[in-house]
Amino acid sequence: MTAPGRIARLFGLLCIALAWMTRIGAQQTEINAPRRDNRGRAVVSVTRIGWQILSQAARWGGDVFWDCLRLLGMPFPTASRSPSQSVRC
Repeated sequence: MTAPGRIARLFGLLCIALAWMTRIGAQQTEINAPRRDNRGRAVVSVTRIGWQILSQAARWGGDVFWDCLRLLGMPFPTASRSPSQSVRC
């Protein structure tokens, strides 16, 4: 740990990437609801969906990447669903 400034910048970049993937996944789940298992939970997380879309857009480019880039500057949609459920261990 000789350069804590570099680690701070890397951590900041990773936080931005995580928020970007989550934003893309949230947009996609508004359009197409994810599959649910028997308990009613999503089979794939919102962040994983965003990661899949963003990785394909970064590899193959095109208009999809620019759409994803526009989403980075937009706020998350408001939650119009029922209140969140408690989690049991």
